[in-house]
Amino acid sequence: MFPLKPLRMGRDAMGYGMIRSCGGAAVAAGFAQFGLAWLALAAISALADVPPNLPLVAPEGAAWDAGDGFAFARKPKKTRRSVSGIACPPASDSSSRRNCLLAFDEGVEARFATIEAGRLVPLADRVILRSEDEELDGEGAALDGDWFYLTGSHSAKRSTCASNPGSRHVIRFRRDPATGEAARDASGKLLGHADSGTRLWDLMASLPDIAPYVGERRCLGTEAPEEAPELKGQRGVNIEGMSATKGRLTFGFRGPSSIDGRVPLLSVDAAGLFDGGPMNAKVNFIEVGKRRGIRDLQAIESGILVLAGPDDDAASVDVGWIVGLWDGGTTDGVGQPQWLAKLKLDGTVRNSCDEDIKPEAITVLEDNSNVLRILILSDGMCDGGPLSFRIRR
Repeated sequence: MFPLKPLRMGRDAMGYGMIRSCGGAAVAAGFAQFGLAWLALAAISALADVPPNLPLVAPEGAAWDAGDGFAFARKPKKTRRSVSGIACPPASDSSSRRNCLLAFDEGVEARFATIEAGRLVPLADRVILRSEDEELDGEGAALDGDWFYLTGSHSAKRSTCASNPGSRHVIRFRRDPATGEAARDASGKLLGHADSGTRLWDLMASLPDIAPYVGERRCLGTEAPEEAPELKGQRGVNIEGMSATKGRLTFGFRGPSSIDGRVPLLSVDAAGLFDGGPMNAKVNFIEVGKRRGIRDLQAIESGILVLAGPDDDAASVDVGWIVGLWDGGTTDGVGQPQWLAKLKLDGTVRNSCDEDIKPEAITVLEDNSNVLRILILSDGMCDGGPLSFRIRR
């Protein structure tokens, strides 16, 4: 069990509620009267799931085989262990072979892989997203029609709080319907390639619900960074998921997360983001549970599939990963996804290349009225360490 998050007094900056101080004497009296039982109650509240008693679902089997894996010239093993997003054709695609775009949070490249019959087959095509020698920190990928999208985190560096301007970009390029990979001209250039520049960053800085968490050296979470203990967590923005449908992009935030378990989603018109027109931005909040944030999003016919897991605080590492479906509806601006399962990850067999299992990418293998079969890829596992799960709806 992780330590309780310190109580913050006064109104939370995102408008999520009020924690009122009772005064030193009252607090002392409370401890004297309730003792350890009071602490136990607080701990249970802090760890409450959303909703409680979700079914615990184990993988269907071992991690899928990926052969020799992806080949990278720089930091090959570290980059192979940095899968952070996936964009595939819809599960209804009649092809038995589906070519998917994978995002990595190291470098400025993406790669394609084929998923078929329990295997992930890396393809040779290198997708250079930006020419600058900066860290894009790719964290989400999406496919809408014949357009691929990939977003950077827009966050500060986790361990130092150093600003990372290279992450403040969203990339778009065309899909070749014949191959399922990137469409290219005769010279090999990506067709339709566009870079949003800092338009999303600038937009976030103008939105009242998100602006307090946008800025230079805005530390993630509420804890001091590992390599700069003199600094304080500022709950800086950290995009880790993206979905796309009908020309709208939705960005999911790992941070800022609130003390009562809500995180923002930001939706914009893709055409406006890349072509300079109106973006028609909309911010919603969804309930993901205390100490959780968005780790990935996937648009399906019935809504947006949500993968949620630990937020940006190290103390949140044991809350686990959950999968749910949000139909887009809200009450007073807050969405309540239908939470379907908590992922059982302990006991997962790792190979010598793997370090840790941190699910950061989700795609759908099968979608019917009773069952969702999903594929989860993880940061810390070479080539994503793909695991399939069968979840009842």
